[in-house]
Amino acid sequence: MKEIKKRTLYECAHARVKGENIYCRKGYHLCMRPGNGHVDISRLARGQRLAFKSCQDCLDFDRIGQPVLPEDRGWIKKEAE
Repeated sequence: MKEIKKRTLYECAHARVKGENIYCRKGYHLCMRPGNGHVDISRLARGQRLAFKSCQDCLDFDRIGQPVLPEDRGWIKKEAE
């Protein structure tokens, strides 16, 4: 079965970080939970996947380049056991 390529915030020109949050400069809600629609920056710090439902069909999605490889994401690395 072929894996479908999903759009991620790692490759969108409208993704921004402010303080402890990641948000969409175009105003789209990334998170459907109650609140402002922003996502906590800790997800970015851990290198988690940032492919949100709102980004998949977004008419304003503006790709800035190739996706960042999983091994190059985040800055908090798991300690070796």
